[in-house]
Amino acid sequence: MSTYETFIAMRHLKNRRLSFLSTITIIAILGVFLGVMALTSVVAVTGGFQEAFRDRVLGVNSHILVIKFGIDFRDYKDIQKSLEAVPGVKATSPFIFHQMIATKGEKTTGILIKGVDPETARNVSDLPKYTPDPDSVLQLKFDRFPEDGVKAIPQILIGHTLAEKLDAKVGDEIQVTSPLESLDPDRWSSTEHKPSSRVFKVAGVYRSGFHEFDSRLVMTDYRALQDFFNQGDVVTGVDIRVDDVFDVASVGTLVKEVLPPGRFRVLDWRELNHNLFTSLGLQRLVLAVLFCFIVLVASFNIVCTLIMIVLDKQKDVAILKSMGATRAGILKIFVLEGLVIGAVGTINGLVGGFIVCHIIKRTDFGLDPSIYMIDHLPVRIDLMEFLAVGGVAMLICLLATLGPSWWASRLNPVEGLRYD
Repeated sequence: MSTYETFIAMRHLKNRRLSFLSTITIIAILGVFLGVMALTSVVAVTGGFQEAFRDRVLGVNSHILVIKFGIDFRDYKDIQKSLEAVPGVKATSPFIFHQMIATKGEKTTGILIKGVDPETARNVSDLPKYTPDPDSVLQLKFDRFPEDGVKAIPQILIGHTLAEKLDAKVGDEIQVTSPLESLDPDRWSSTEHKPSSRVFKVAGVYRSGFHEFDSRLVMTDYRALQDFFNQGDVVTGVDIRVDDVFDVASVGTLVKEVLPPGRFRVLDWRELNHNLFTSLGLQRLVLAVLFCFIVLVASFNIVCTLIMIVLDKQKDVAILKSMGATRAGILKIFVLEGLVIGAVGTINGLVGGFIVCHIIKRTDFGLDPSIYMIDHLPVRIDLMEFLAVGGVAMLICLLATLGPSWWASRLNPVEGLRYD
């Protein structure tokens, strides 16, 4: 763009002769600023929600589950060896999963108890990170067949919300009850069985930050659950951790290829939480589109500003054309003016959005985890997302300048000088 076009555009924006023009220009800049700031904040918060849920879900759980149809999964160790040879698989660990009832004193609540291998569980999940003592996971180890024949009380890990609900702390004993006496098909009969129960000792309290886990999920040694239900060496399934959490689909396909056909079901973390993440993604898209309308409305202020400048500068446009300025040159002048307004508003909006995001990160909004599933408002500041918001805002501002600029370039110089 030539020097005279830039010079004239800056003079128009700096003109103080008519105060309403400078005021409406400030309003246009302010509109873009507020729109960009709101949009960046919404994108950062909704992205933070997605990331927080993903981290919480994957923090306690594995990336892929392999579950055998039926309950007679005895060859899990051979299956583990086959799975660990699959490219992209980092580690495997067996697990058992049951719904039970936990009781301490007069307080009772339903729980989901997961039996894990204490020695390999840390390889497929980040559970030790959520406990004050990372070695508490190893304390879950249970000897089902001790040499002296005296079995120790099995240990469990419970979430902090569940601990508060039961008023339990490390070292306390909790009674766990199941309506099933045994899951071994050889012991099934037509006679009614009474619910079986066993005392577990609290080895540690974890805090994952995800209410659904902290209030219900309990961990213990899978051998303790085998002993509880009088089972043989059988498990529910195998946990798998992969190298790339976003590449679970392709790794899952390879896992299915090494498993005997028709006997196993393979589920990755996206399938297990499909509804949750689909809902979050849709919510983020809708909010981003809605807040884009704020920038769009602000762009109409740019249109009004340019129209007012064109009306006020008809004489100047006529003189420029009579001196040899082309239509393209006049078009560039007013496009540049609109882009300067948009750029000032966008840059300040991005800075304002960055500041707002940091304020949100440091503010306690008192979220109820039983409703929102997390206890704080997460924020993810992504440079590329901020640049994308800035790019969209500038594109909207550019489109807003084209109409008034084209009209200014089409003005007849004779009309502009007729009454002067």
